[in-house]
Amino acid sequence: MKKLLSVAVIAALSSFSSVADESKQLFNQVGFADFPDGDNAYIISSHYFFAPQQHSGVWDDFGYLNTDTNIQATYLKYDDVKDLAVSGEWFATKEWFVLAGTEDIGHISDDAEIGFGYLFADKLKLSIRYQDRENANDQTMLKAEYNHQINENDYFGVTLDTESDFDTWTLSGRYFKKLSGDQFISLDLEHEKDYYFNDDYTSAVINYYMNRNLSVGLGSFDSDLGIKAKYFFNDKFHLGGSIIDFDGGEVYQLTFTAQY
Repeated sequence: MKKLLSVAVIAALSSFSSVADESKQLFNQVGFADFPDGDNAYIISSHYFFAPQQHSGVWDDFGYLNTDTNIQATYLKYDDVKDLAVSGEWFATKEWFVLAGTEDIGHISDDAEIGFGYLFADKLKLSIRYQDRENANDQTMLKAEYNHQINENDYFGVTLDTESDFDTWTLSGRYFKKLSGDQFISLDLEHEKDYYFNDDYTSAVINYYMNRNLSVGLGSFDSDLGIKAKYFFNDKFHLGGSIIDFDGGEVYQLTFTAQY
């Protein structure tokens, strides 16, 4: 069920973005997920950037790399679990940055991470972080993120996040393209290999922005089908919903985003 929660809630609930004079710095979201076993999950999150973020042509995509100082907090309530996760990045210079975070601020002494990294020419972002974990072995993580900006709107990004011994890793990529007028398309791919649980997981999601106010999506979550849609009231508010048909039953999700 932990994997189900990770896929159904986090992967599908977390997408943000900005164009021209519609830059944003604060992104707030509330989300709800209904699971087939009768349990529900509630998420409240807020992400603040210390510099304006420009969208890529649609109101929920703000580029691939985070290159500005930022801080975020997420509250999760699921069954008997109540966690408040906090994390952030501080750019000491245009290139060098430090990062820190915890999955639950109530257990920060037992479950936290800290690290540093370097940004090359706003294209390649490398970082290393040490994770002190309460219910698992401590580990050192390496992360490489690369963005190839094709033109003002289009880009291709790829990320490798791995343990230092490369036994457990996640490789993900995103392609974003302007079609014509206010029509755009995005493709997200991810493959995760978990050595400790002897598990491999692959997902692929394609989104089509029909116009400035409506997008629809179709995805495969390790061969389980999912559909999603978003309605954008304006550049500040949008409502999203999705259904994922897992082997154990359908998961329904609803999110509301306010960004300023």
